[in-house]
Amino acid sequence: MTRKAMLFVGFLIVLGHWVTAQPTMSHLHVERYPYTSLPSYLRWLGTAKADTGKVNLLLRISSIYHWNDSRGSADSSIFYAREAEALSNSLRFSEGRIEAAFIQCKSLLQKKEFDQAKKILERVHGEQHVRILLVLAEYYINGKDVKPEQLLNAYPYLQLANRMSVQLRSRHWMTESGIAQAKYHFRLGEIDKGRDCFYEVIRYHEKIGDKPGQAHWWHELGRYLPETNTYALQVYSFGKAKALYREIGNDEELADCLHEEGSIHELHNRMDLTESLYLSELNILKSAGLDKNLFASYQRLSAFYQSQNNLDKALRYALLGLENLKAMKDSRELNSIYWTIGDLYHTLGDHAASIKYYKLVLATSPIHMIRTYTLISKLVDAEIKTNNAAAGLQFLTSFLKTRGEPETVLNKQLVAYLYARCYAAMQHYSTAERYYLEVIRLNSEVESTEKFWWRNTNSVSGPTAYLTIGRFYVERAQFEKAARFVKNAANYSQLSPSREMETRFLSYKIDSAAGNHLASFRNYQRFIFLRDSIQRITKDEQFAVLKANFKTAQKEKDIKLLQKEALLRKRQLELKSRTEKFTYAGIAGLIGLLVLLYNGYRVKRKKNLQLEEHQRTINIKNSSLLRLVDEKEWLLKEVHHRVKNNLQIVISLLNSQSAHLKEDVAINAIVESKHRIQAISMLHQRIYQSENMVWIAMSSYIHELVYYLDNSFNLGKRILFYVNVANIELDLSQAVPVGLILNEAITNSLKYAFPDGREGKIQISFEQTDPQELLLTIADDGIGLSSHINIDQVNTFGLKLIRGLSEDLDGTFQVYNAGGTKLSITFPHKRAASPTTEQDIPVPVKMG
Repeated sequence: MTRKAMLFVGFLIVLGHWVTAQPTMSHLHVERYPYTSLPSYLRWLGTAKADTGKVNLLLRISSIYHWNDSRGSADSSIFYAREAEALSNSLRFSEGRIEAAFIQCKSLLQKKEFDQAKKILERVHGEQHVRILLVLAEYYINGKDVKPEQLLNAYPYLQLANRMSVQLRSRHWMTESGIAQAKYHFRLGEIDKGRDCFYEVIRYHEKIGDKPGQAHWWHELGRYLPETNTYALQVYSFGKAKALYREIGNDEELADCLHEEGSIHELHNRMDLTESLYLSELNILKSAGLDKNLFASYQRLSAFYQSQNNLDKALRYALLGLENLKAMKDSRELNSIYWTIGDLYHTLGDHAASIKYYKLVLATSPIHMIRTYTLISKLVDAEIKTNNAAAGLQFLTSFLKTRGEPETVLNKQLVAYLYARCYAAMQHYSTAERYYLEVIRLNSEVESTEKFWWRNTNSVSGPTAYLTIGRFYVERAQFEKAARFVKNAANYSQLSPSREMETRFLSYKIDSAAGNHLASFRNYQRFIFLRDSIQRITKDEQFAVLKANFKTAQKEKDIKLLQKEALLRKRQLELKSRTEKFTYAGIAGLIGLLVLLYNGYRVKRKKNLQLEEHQRTINIKNSSLLRLVDEKEWLLKEVHHRVKNNLQIVISLLNSQSAHLKEDVAINAIVESKHRIQAISMLHQRIYQSENMVWIAMSSYIHELVYYLDNSFNLGKRILFYVNVANIELDLSQAVPVGLILNEAITNSLKYAFPDGREGKIQISFEQTDPQELLLTIADDGIGLSSHINIDQVNTFGLKLIRGLSEDLDGTFQVYNAGGTKLSITFPHKRAASPTTEQDIPVPVKMG
């Protein structure tokens, strides 16, 4: 019974810890739901029972409002999230409570109420606390208007989130914290630090063999990198992600990666690569049967070709996207693709087709303050251009009767302008004039409103309002009425070139009618200058210039051709004359050359006979010398081999002796002696095994020595070695002290720098600082030397030995703290010729 009771208590403790930890595997963004679903969600909410289903419904409504950019949406999001939290508390529904607090925090930050969002930390704990900390940090990291000094406010939240995720042993939130830190560094312009944060996450997934995880974070690195000075790294990251996606067969993410890399190339004007990647994405989606993703690919290609002014291809892919949506029975993006197709037909001049698709947009989208009235303006403009202004007027009147009058002054002004255009096109000039005057009356209200900055591209406010009515009066030859409004337009500062051009043209017409010829001439001159600056020349002028240029180029081409033919004939005659002269001179020269060659042959043959005799004598002597050299090299190899064997015998004797010792001090002394002897033994082994009997390649020797010490201490994956050795060769007199110094330094680091199973790394560097000087460095990131120790007064055997060996090398020995302990020995290189300074790539001996 006691055992069962203890087990039950232990279970309760674990359960209590799990409950209080508020575990969550969510991310840092609010889920998106279609805005078109909001009316139905609100209807269901009125009849929903007070259960977890209602909580989830409240959270969805809150999420929709969070992503909506209209006024008051953030407040609505907070309201429904609080309702969800209150209901979750009564139902003890922890998941609902966690998500409701999260959405409240995000929406409060959307309103820039940071202090209120920060108070949510008091209501959460465990992993949810980490999540809210990262949301608060990202408020500064992702803020568009955040200054560099304000960005530093994110750092404490990042540090606390990282520390808590480690304490909770939550791999998910350790990763999220690392990625948030990467974003922080990227925002500060610290690209290398941010990249290293991503690399650390990628290495973890590589260590556990998680290729999908590696692919995902390579992909995310490419996404999050800033656009400035990271082009090559972005392409490299996407390349790594693509290779892994192909390896694991994840076609959907591969396609996503392709289009994002294409976007990067588009930003750098590599349109050929962009087109290729977008088409590759489309082919992969088709071959993988991912029909649900085809629409986005078609839309992307349509937008790309539209930016390249290839409107036929843009329209083709837009229509293919529409077919895909209909086949998938997906109505969420219909209004978007209808709008795109309508704009393309409008640009191509097929206004009847554009009207059809604009009306489809209105039928499939809710009323929007800007988009809806922009669309109405396009539709009415298309009706007028098809000489069907009456249909445009009828549509506008019907729309306002059904949907109600516009709410904003800006849209009221636009509606008045559209009425004026319709009546003017129908030649109802008095009615059109009344609406144009209404446009002017509303203009002052539009410009005085606080929201004047958000007017859309179809706005007729500001100088545009005065120019529209001015143009109307000029077309009616009512120049006196037009003069006042055109003058008002001209009084605006910083008019765009097109607006100023129209202002000058209307002023020219008005001044001409008033007999003010000097002002008329000046306005016309300015109009012509602006027109030519914007349009350069008309199509007729362009054709005439091109035709003249073609004729001129053709004449120049004919003249050049005749000149080349004349020059060719002249050169042919000169060549013929030179050829005859060279032929006679060649014959004479050839005869003389033959005489010289024959004489030279006789002399050379005589000398060759003498040289052959000398060569036989030299070969006999060389054979004797080669035998002596071979015997000497064999004897040297044998000596080194026997020295190495004798050292191995000594090591074996030490092993036998240590087996009978019980004192740790004695055993450690023998082990250290073994390591020193082994370091020397390796050198002799390398000499007798290599063809070079004088010089020892230090790169391979140091790697082998580090590998031996690593295995000797049986470190597992706790300590990493980073070896960076240049292509340096030493003779035995310098190689032995260097090997012993490395042995002592690495052994001391392994024994004392990482107590209590601490993880760390040891870096070994051996490089040539100048043609006659070498630098050996051994550094660790362990606990370092105590600040109370005077290193010059320490007389341990290891340090005394290193100092003595440094003196043998005629070198300078230094040791100091640098995030751990760092030893450096600088000594002269005795070799006459400088070795290659190209360094090997630093590679860890063992991955942690």
